[in-house]
Amino acid sequence: MTTKTKQLIGLLISHNKILVRSKRYNEKISQWGKGNITQGAILHADYVIFDPLPDDAFGAMVHLQIANEFALDDRCARCIVAPFHIRDRENVELASATEKFKIELDFENRLYSLYYEICEGDEVFYKFTFVPSEELISARYIRDDPWGGEKDKKLSLGKVD
Repeated sequence: MTTKTKQLIGLLISHNKILVRSKRYNEKISQWGKGNITQGAILHADYVIFDPLPDDAFGAMVHLQIANEFALDDRCARCIVAPFHIRDRENVELASATEKFKIELDFENRLYSLYYEICEGDEVFYKFTFVPSEELISARYIRDDPWGGEKDKKLSLGKVD
């Protein structure tokens, strides 16, 4: 039996959002508060939205994977980790304001630590790494970054005004 632990998606990113969700689109929980803009993320248990940082609409490659442990990419400019619950492993999506794709990894219905990386190579690209977790971690920055992220600074969940 083969398992699918990696996936690559070309995504048109716009409206300053790139999101992963394990439930249907929800307009109410997709609203940015001032605090969410400052921290660069809206974080819910099974629905996360990240600021991709470039302002214009653009296409970018998004690397998705399930891994037993997280390894920071050498090209990473920003990294955030947040708890993420897979509630329906058949309906996990990667989306932007304009399009959505099914994430076709071999998930279990369980808790993961979700690592979000913005990486700079020839072009900007993004990475989402799902690491199975037994305990709820605190959402936080993994490293200092040029946009105000401070290593180990905790991030708030939900809408932050």
